[in-house]
Amino acid sequence: MLTPKSDLYWAVVEHVRTWLGEDGPFRQIIDAKNGELDGSTLRRISIIYNVNRGIKAKEGNIDAHADALAEMLNKARPWPVGLVERAEKCLEVALDAKKQGHTKTLQASAITKFSWFAQPSSWTVYDRFVARAMNIKDGETGERMVLFYRQLDRRCFLELAKQIQAVLNECAIMELHGTRVLDKLMMVTGAKRGQEQDWAEKNIILQCHGFLNLLPTVWRQAVSGLAECVDSRIQTSEFLQS
Repeated sequence: MLTPKSDLYWAVVEHVRTWLGEDGPFRQIIDAKNGELDGSTLRRISIIYNVNRGIKAKEGNIDAHADALAEMLNKARPWPVGLVERAEKCLEVALDAKKQGHTKTLQASAITKFSWFAQPSSWTVYDRFVARAMNIKDGETGERMVLFYRQLDRRCFLELAKQIQAVLNECAIMELHGTRVLDKLMMVTGAKRGQEQDWAEKNIILQCHGFLNLLPTVWRQAVSGLAECVDSRIQTSEFLQS
């Protein structure tokens, strides 16, 4: 039987798990290229983050659509710092990618993910789970996406992320992102609000529990201790209010 822990605790563990196995290695590749994406890396990210079907497939050994999309994202730099301003920029890129025929439909969520990898500072990604956590339900895809970031702005997302970042930096077990912890927290919250409690338990909490058990004792204690520290010092109830 799993020991009861808060959603925030598991959000920290999930960030560590995915940072080591997915996000961190991609970030190293992109950082080595001064923050620029290439088509091959973009395609691999799209597969990991389940947005690959929205990008038109490569033909033979040439991945022209992924290459073009990466170039469009690189040209969008420097990314705006404000949440709403950056969301609008992402929507602009998504609309252009669809118009040019590189994506099958409007891939607003995918663009926010790619842009996070290109420049993660003060940014977070958009999908149906986090939208549900912020009670975003109505409107077209692009409208919902921008509305989500407006809601984050109203709820002082960046300030809360800074508070989490301060705790992460204090413990300093590895490079981690306060914004990413909140992303994982919203993902769990959104799943539960959509009557997908079982999904949250099996796809996040159970995996995180197994991840902790696989770690060497010293590492497990460090990750669990970090999660406990964040959980005990950060208040998220107001941010997640329905």
